Amino acid sequence: MDAGNGEDRDSHSGSSDELLRNPIAPRGMGSVGEEAASNIVGGGSGTGPLGSGSTATPTGSTPAAANSGLSGSKRSRRYSWVWNHFSIVSDFKDANGINIGARAVCHYCDKNYKCLSNNGVGPHGRHLRKKHADKIGDASDGSNFVYSKEKMRHGLALYVAAAEQPFTFGDDIRFEYFVKNCLNPSFAKVSRNSTRSDTKKAHSKVKKDLISELASLGAISFTSDMWSGINNRGYICVTAHYIDSSWSLQKKIIAFRLVEFPHDSEQIFESIMGVFRDFEVVDKVYSITFDNHSANSATLPLFIRNLTTPYFGELLHLRCVCHVINLVVQDGLKHIAPQIKKIRDAVLFIATSPSRQQEFDKLCTSFYNLKPKNMNSDVQNRWNSTYIMLKSCRKYSAAIFFFVNQRYRPCHGTHLSPADWEIGFEFMKFLKVFYVATVACSGVRYPTSCIVLHHLFNISLNFRRHREHPNFAHACIDMEIKFRKYYEEMPPTFMLAAVMDPRMKLQGVSLLLREIGANLGISTLPSSDNVKDLLTAMYAKYETKFRSNAAFTATPLTSSTSANDEFWDFVSSNLGTGSSTVTSRIELEKYLDLESVNTNDRRDLDVLAWWKKNEDKYPVLSIMARDLLTPPVSTVASESAFSAGKRVLDERRSRLAPDILDCLICLKDWEDARLGIQKRSAKDEFRGYFADSDIDSD
Repeated sequence: MDAGNGEDRDSHSGSSDELLRNPIAPRGMGSVGEEAASNIVGGGSGTGPLGSGSTATPTGSTPAAANSGLSGSKRSRRYSWVWNHFSIVSDFKDANGINIGARAVCHYCDKNYKCLSNNGVGPHGRHLRKKHADKIGDASDGSNFVYSKEKMRHGLALYVAAAEQPFTFGDDIRFEYFVKNCLNPSFAKVSRNSTRSDTKKAHSKVKKDLISELASLGAISFTSDMWSGINNRGYICVTAHYIDSSWSLQKKIIAFRLVEFPHDSEQIFESIMGVFRDFEVVDKVYSITFDNHSANSATLPLFIRNLTTPYFGELLHLRCVCHVINLVVQDGLKHIAPQIKKIRDAVLFIATSPSRQQEFDKLCTSFYNLKPKNMNSDVQNRWNSTYIMLKSCRKYSAAIFFFVNQRYRPCHGTHLSPADWEIGFEFMKFLKVFYVATVACSGVRYPTSCIVLHHLFNISLNFRRHREHPNFAHACIDMEIKFRKYYEEMPPTFMLAAVMDPRMKLQGVSLLLREIGANLGISTLPSSDNVKDLLTAMYAKYETKFRSNAAFTATPLTSSTSANDEFWDFVSSNLGTGSSTVTSRIELEKYLDLESVNTNDRRDLDVLAWWKKNEDKYPVLSIMARDLLTPPVSTVASESAFSAGKRVLDERRSRLAPDILDCLICLKDWEDARLGIQKRSAKDEFRGYFADSDIDSD
């Protein structure tokens, strides 16, 4: 191809091998390279052949003619990736100060090369790879970008799933226009059916990688919950929780599947077991966290009979702490239902009329020096929304009281009174400890099994302080009865996991159990000796299972000079077991007796980071700690998937096939995990509902 056709030779010249080693961006994708190519040092801005407005050599012209400043009919465009690392100097002077014309100068050194369009860029690329490999090794800047339709379709499928977009997203003519004109002219729109097929392929590929990752793990904990969609069909969500090799707690939704009627214990069991078999984790199940539904509880004997749990199966079942707290608080809210109803009705009176909302806003700004706010009522049967509604009304209670009582005449002459606000706000303060516990225990990216005792202690202390309050006496009685029903027999996981928190250990756990028992009058909680016996027995099983593996990772007993010495073989065979026994015996005792955490670090200590740092010091105990810190104490991780389910399985897509819904929900969660945008804690969903309220201040 000659220069007269206006093509830029430096993007096409060189041998075929050279081209393979130098990926070329497609036409239309050279904006970065064009900017670099137009970066002229000391040159003109459109008159020179290689300047910002340079032109290719006209047909029949020589390179000399091109250098002389002759203009062609078309501009020369430089597409090669090397122009991201070279700039063109129009009047380059050599070492002797002689002007040798336009040259391409490396950004990182003084090396320069010819830059005429018929010279090619082979030397430029070889120089960069040889001298500046560290500068060009990362292709994330697009310098080595090569458009791939297959890769585009895979990425589009992941985006459609993760962003909860319809399958028609890639088929939209406006989207096609945007991509072709602003990103890549090679793009061709993707049909709805193609995107649907690509989503299933992407799910299969990522699922295969996840199965491989799960196969490398020891213990895995699970949460599961049921959900009914807009199509009145039941779905079960199964979420896997595990601590990876870098001591990071991971959460992955592994199934969102249709469950056939009836939704009894046998059907739930078969559905979950099908997921376990599908992901090849039947022999890795450490614990399963359910809510308080009777059908879930009835599955436990089935799991115990059919699962060969890897770590003794003694801690298989956990009851969702957040559901227990909900039951406890609901029993208390019944006692102030009249006051809550008056406040709720007042808020609804304002919120349900645009004209009243507008008048209320004017009242706030004119007489109370408050910013206008949209009033939002709570959602009945969701106690946390009632708590946040009360918090959102604190600064506006006087304005609400005045506005509503001036305009609203409820039946039977019942007005909102200052006493109603007083009782409501007092109970709001009483509920704060329950709300804090719910938010903390619903975390998904940090250990929660080790913090339950902490929050149960705070709740017990709250009962002790308020049970004599005239407005709370009856409420506290009912709430304490429900609380004791679930925690008179403390789940072993909560105690053992708390011991694995270096801020607590055995002494701290014993102290908490004693205080919780004293605050609530519970005499059946384990003593310090009971917890230690349980801990020692659990550790002994881990020692039996893992001590030999830990020994192999220790420093070899023999040296290079005694490899063939029978004495060392004799010592190893006869004293090796005894030595490791002593080491293992003192491993647990050393942790309990010697390790301590600075008082200033107690509040913000990262428990997993501490164990990662001390893993080599406690080879067996760290395995036990990893397993005990993994189980989530709430099913919020599974329940959060239902919010996505509502958005995906909406009125327009109510006939979405179950296998496609499973693909979409799982892919979204996996992509969010890969990008690091999974929520660290499942913050209350109603916080957005009350977003304009001052709900975070005390």
